[in-house]
Amino acid sequence: MAASAIEKQPSGLITLLTADGGELLVDKELLCSSSKFFAGMLTACDTTRLHVEETRDVMEFVLIVMRGSPPNSTFDTRSTGCWSIFKKILVVADKYDMSLVKERCEKWLVSRCLRGRMRSQSFKFQDVAEGFEWLAICQKFDMKDLGWYCAYDLGTQLAQGACVRPLHECLEGVTCPDMLKTILEAVQAAVLGNGNAAGTAGAEAGAGGGQAHGPLE
Repeated sequence: MAASAIEKQPSGLITLLTADGGELLVDKELLCSSSKFFAGMLTACDTTRLHVEETRDVMEFVLIVMRGSPPNSTFDTRSTGCWSIFKKILVVADKYDMSLVKERCEKWLVSRCLRGRMRSQSFKFQDVAEGFEWLAICQKFDMKDLGWYCAYDLGTQLAQGACVRPLHECLEGVTCPDMLKTILEAVQAAVLGNGNAAGTAGAEAGAGGGQAHGPLE
């Protein structure tokens, strides 16, 4: 069981007892409105103290998002740690049916990684494996906006030869048609962009050569 109730105490607050022995206070109304799981548990069992399977650090991140703010340690989206924290929050949010928490995480990540649906040049996934892991998370939690970014970033990196495996093998785990389409569009755009750049460079080189070897009088 993901969480268990113990001891009834008259209070407007709920104490979450974490797996590592920590205690966190949270407003009961906020917890119930944010989590269908906890709302159902507290309706069936009128208690003010709940055991959860997560550590204090992880639950603190979740509660911060629940209250409407991103954790301070997640502001640098170029940091692997930032994405690691959001990953932990999303797993807990899915486990305890916290749809608003998931929506906020997606919104914050998208707002920092996109500029008018254009990829921010200041960020890309550290490696292709990390990108595919996040694409799987987006598929699992139905995060279409963030999934678009992840898919486009992956497509661009795949076109640049970031993965040694054949393209069809890399895409085996992509089950969402829209995300697969975005990856392929990004690959095509990157290939065409490289081709145009090469063509322009070749034309300039040819023009320069013509000037250097003009007819002799």
